[in-house]
Amino acid sequence: MFARRTKRLIATAALVTALTGGALAGCSGEGATSTCSTTGCTITFERNVTNAKISILGVEVQLVSANQDSVTLKVAGQEVTVQRGDGVSVGDFTVKVNEITDSQVVVEVSRGGN
Repeated sequence: MFARRTKRLIATAALVTALTGGALAGCSGEGATSTCSTTGCTITFERNVTNAKISILGVEVQLVSANQDSVTLKVAGQEVTVQRGDGVSVGDFTVKVNEITDSQVVVEVSRGGN
């Protein structure tokens, strides 16, 4: 009886975790990968890919251009330039640039913009 109850509790906990987004999910797009939770995603864009883009949280995010200090992205059709380390609001989202290197750009997109 104890073993059956334990199995049921483990199965229930796993189901609740899956349904509430307790585990992180990963996605990939054209020249981009992401790790997401229910409230936000960290996206890594490859700089050597033309029109690198990915769909996350119901919107498409595209790397338009990048230099050593800033990144221009298109988020849900709206173009925005973000300085390294800064965050800006784009519609219902906040976009922050975490890292810019010669090979990649890492940004965070989270719910809770304007």
